[in-house]
Amino acid sequence: MAGKYYVAIDLGATSGRIMLGDGKDKLSEFYRFPTPMCHREDGIYWDFEALFDALITGLRQLDIRKDELISISCDSWAQDFGLLDAGGDLTGPVFSYRDKGSEIYSASRLAYIEQKFPERIKNAVNLLHIADLVHFRLCGARRSNHTLAAISRLPLDHPLLAPAADCEIIGTVNHRQLPALSGLPVISGAGHDTAAAYAGSTVKNNEVFISLGTWVMAACACNDDTPAKANFKILPLIRKQQAYTAGGMGLWPFQQCVKIWKAQNIFPGYAELDSKAAACKLDGFIDPDSPELFAPENMVDAVCQLYGRKLDIYEISALLLRGAAYRIGQLVRSFGRDFAQAVLVGGGAQSIFISSLISGALPCKLTIGHGEASAYGNVVIQHAVMNDILL
Repeated sequence: MAGKYYVAIDLGATSGRIMLGDGKDKLSEFYRFPTPMCHREDGIYWDFEALFDALITGLRQLDIRKDELISISCDSWAQDFGLLDAGGDLTGPVFSYRDKGSEIYSASRLAYIEQKFPERIKNAVNLLHIADLVHFRLCGARRSNHTLAAISRLPLDHPLLAPAADCEIIGTVNHRQLPALSGLPVISGAGHDTAAAYAGSTVKNNEVFISLGTWVMAACACNDDTPAKANFKILPLIRKQQAYTAGGMGLWPFQQCVKIWKAQNIFPGYAELDSKAAACKLDGFIDPDSPELFAPENMVDAVCQLYGRKLDIYEISALLLRGAAYRIGQLVRSFGRDFAQAVLVGGGAQSIFISSLISGALPCKLTIGHGEASAYGNVVIQHAVMNDILL
């Protein structure tokens, strides 16, 4: 691509991407890297230093294109955070939501750390979620993105939360390893990846939005008919339209099985997998939210044990993907509204088999949206901020 571009850092639970977009219709992947986890005796953690080093490696490759760049912003999965001391150092490793002892939500995990690892809290000045932590490393600004704070279940006036940021420039790149990008505006847009995807979509008030990846999140515009359940959260204010969300486990169990099959050199490819899974005669499905599938040592073994017998690749795929579709149907129905249609985005939207299963599980028709919806929304928000546009 040639022209002027926004840099979107899109961090997922299995990989991170640096994407370039023009804020209109162009979007391309520039660099991809893993988001590695560490399994230690005292918990499951993200290797944030390795993640950030990989990010720096990718960003340095933009040096020769510095004159083409307009701004940069990061979105990520929610809940996970780092605790910073006054000097800006992490007071301990960054817990992963996969750690069974530390709970998923930020509020619960902070209480767990206070109880089990009080030394990590003692010198903590700020709690920064993953995207906020990336922004801090890039420009030095300690800011809590509105979308990440809103879904954390922490009080928005919690003393460890940094000053709020919602779709605004919070600083400029000032990192010793990125001298060529020095001065590039850093935007805290929609830090929560689903919020970014929703903000960048064209979903209407009478439609429901579904983002499918490692997790699945459904969202719809607020109105008086939507029940305000505890797990519904506010999405970015730049759209001038708040939204409720409901979520659960998405393709995580399936992704982990694919990872094992690839390591064993028995993965047949997604096209064949979809075709034969679609033809599978085995009855039933496996709920991706089953506790046994949250963080097992071997996902394939866990699925077989949960079903009660040994399963082949295609049977496992069929059961897990049917389960994901069933869960999506439940999430959409939880809003208690009649929708004209559902808009499916994310990596899962690219599979004909998965989309057909979801279509069959929904109470409304299904259309397919952007495959890289979070990165696209990230870029759209940057374009809006830099041009003073309301979405």
